[in-house]
Amino acid sequence: MFKLACPSCGAEVAFRSATSAMAVCEYCRSTLLREGEAVRDAGKMAVVLEDYSPIRITTSGMYAGQAFGVVGRIQLRYEDGFWNEWYILFDDGSAGWLSDASGQYAVTLDTGLADDAPPFGQIVPGGQYAWDGATFTASDLRTARCTAGEGELPFQVGPGWQAKVADYRQGVRFLTLDYSEGPKPRRYAGKAVQLEDLRCQLLRSPDEITGSAGRLKGKAATLACPACGASIAWRPAVAAHLHCPACGTESDATTGTAELMDASRREAMLATTLSLGDEARIDGKPWTLIGLMKCRETGAAEEWTEYLLFNESAGFLWLVESTAGWDKVRVLDTWPESVSSSAVRHEGAAYTRMQAYGAEVVRAAGAFNWRVKVGDRVSITDYRGSRGTLTSERSPSELGWSLAQRVPAATVDGWFGKKGRITAPAALSALAGNSTRIDRDTLRPLAWVFTVLVLLVNVPIAFMGGLYSWMLIFIAVGILWLPVYTDLLDD
Repeated sequence: MFKLACPSCGAEVAFRSATSAMAVCEYCRSTLLREGEAVRDAGKMAVVLEDYSPIRITTSGMYAGQAFGVVGRIQLRYEDGFWNEWYILFDDGSAGWLSDASGQYAVTLDTGLADDAPPFGQIVPGGQYAWDGATFTASDLRTARCTAGEGELPFQVGPGWQAKVADYRQGVRFLTLDYSEGPKPRRYAGKAVQLEDLRCQLLRSPDEITGSAGRLKGKAATLACPACGASIAWRPAVAAHLHCPACGTESDATTGTAELMDASRREAMLATTLSLGDEARIDGKPWTLIGLMKCRETGAAEEWTEYLLFNESAGFLWLVESTAGWDKVRVLDTWPESVSSSAVRHEGAAYTRMQAYGAEVVRAAGAFNWRVKVGDRVSITDYRGSRGTLTSERSPSELGWSLAQRVPAATVDGWFGKKGRITAPAALSALAGNSTRIDRDTLRPLAWVFTVLVLLVNVPIAFMGGLYSWMLIFIAVGILWLPVYTDLLDD
């Protein structure tokens, strides 16, 4: 370890890694460039935006059997959002990176220059790259700029420093081609991880996260829409891309104030089953609905609603409501493996290709952890299997996979404490002639309601009408329960 006094403020600055080229003084934010046994002050580094990440400098963990500590961070911003790259130092003196983007993590190590890599401008989402006996699929293409940094880093960065990176995936494996230094990229390889897998210590607690975001525990802050003045609820440092629920104006609250991004006004009052701010308890954890989108199949009338939920420790979760019912959706860290042109395999289960279509955002309201724009379009391919529906979603700069699992409307109703307000409309639409499949748990409560009504009205008459009246009652009740037990419904 190399220690010295900051030439600007005199505070002690430590270089823990022999390969670190710069460090940021934690007291005065001076950027210190290492030159042999001395350092040079290269000016001030911008303060990092404290977000919802539980990681911080001094966090430690285990990866591939080796202990590591977090010693530095850079924040990179692109058109639709930003992410953190944490510089980690292993006990044996080697170093790596812990990528942290919207609650998804990956650890990668420098494997040298990639002489066989394609030019950055030729890479497209879904493109292939072969390395180390495996074929990787391009998942993200980003041209980002460094907005801030802290701690020590292996190279000189600062405001305006630009990164051109392409991320690839193969199952749980993760690979990055970094074109920041020139046309021949540096290759970083590793795998996608969960923080629990890293056995991390000294993570920030939910209270620390909310405290650094400058708001009271459990409370969402509000900002005035810069276009119409309506209040917009948001979560500081969690979801800073806002859509006014009153007029639809798009704004960015990264700096703590709502800065106008889209001056066009549109009717944004969405008629949705769930509302912004609704709270739920799912899998034993509290969740808050912070954003919602109305989407439509490109060139068709089919629409559905996507709800974005947030939990301080678990991150983000999606619920999707369509005419087919409700689905709980999670973004996958481990990607499916292709079996054939019409099938993939994920975690030992097979999924068969069902349909491919385009989708676009029609309306949006609330806060999101990336920039959502009305008119955004993606290409979707669905694969059906015994454990749910796998979906690949492709845009010009990104490819992702998610797993959707059907949830009965009664379960969603219970999560949000709606006391039947979700279950009853779904069942009524089915009895009104909705041809879409629905689940038994949705119809069963309504069947009980009408059975009781039939019995209350007709049993007194049956006592006077004899056997024929009783037969009619039993037939009527049977008809009510027939849809619950037919094979036309989803399991």
